[in-house]
Amino acid sequence: MRFKIGIIGYGNVGGSIAEFFEKKKRKVLVLTSKNLKSREFVKFYKYNEIESFLENTNVILICIRDDKIENIVEILKNYNLTNKIVYHTSGSLTSDILKPITKAYIGSLHPIQTFPKINYKLLRNIYFSFEGQKFSIAKKLATFFNSKVIRIKKEKKVLYHIACIFASNFSNLLWIISEKMIKESTNKDFKILHPLVKTTLNNALIYGTKDALTGPARRGDYKLIEEHLNFLKNYNLDTYNVYKSLSQIIISQLKID
Repeated sequence: MRFKIGIIGYGNVGGSIAEFFEKKKRKVLVLTSKNLKSREFVKFYKYNEIESFLENTNVILICIRDDKIENIVEILKNYNLTNKIVYHTSGSLTSDILKPITKAYIGSLHPIQTFPKINYKLLRNIYFSFEGQKFSIAKKLATFFNSKVIRIKKEKKVLYHIACIFASNFSNLLWIISEKMIKESTNKDFKILHPLVKTTLNNALIYGTKDALTGPARRGDYKLIEEHLNFLKNYNLDTYNVYKSLSQIIISQLKID
């Protein structure tokens, strides 16, 4: 099966996928509300051109916000998509949301990556999670991106997505908190923490997440933790609660005796 790729949505994920196909000199069609000019390998369609868009695709990737997917499904179900592939790239939703699109093969193909901007390079050497129909197609798509795909059960999708949020968004939030405090304490920016952050990540990758853990909670230095909490209680209550909760989790669940 030669892919005739159609992407619905031109945000950071959809744009990155379209850009990847463009860099590979493979034609890709994009359905978007944005007013964009077509390029040699990327043809843009407006929503009033959806029929033409669908006629010229056999693999459709829905790359829009989770709360908008149901709306596009309501539109797509009115068209004949027999034997076409329709996947969405949501990390939290399952393929069930696509069930109204009858006679098409449906699935959820989520890149385990963060996309702050459109960047095709972010699709390389990553993992995709997949649940739904035609796993062979999902595997071919992942291979095209020089990446791999893993299967996931529908009932595990929420847990999986929360794991991704902890690994990415929540980690970034902690860096935001750290950056604020380092500026106040040293009048320097986040740059001075770069070696610490990089080494922390590398240690987790090399030694494993638990064995890379250091710090007062890992050591059981309760006196120092109490001193920190006494300071943070007057400094910032939100930061106090974060520090206290994370320290308690390390002590009760992650501490290695």
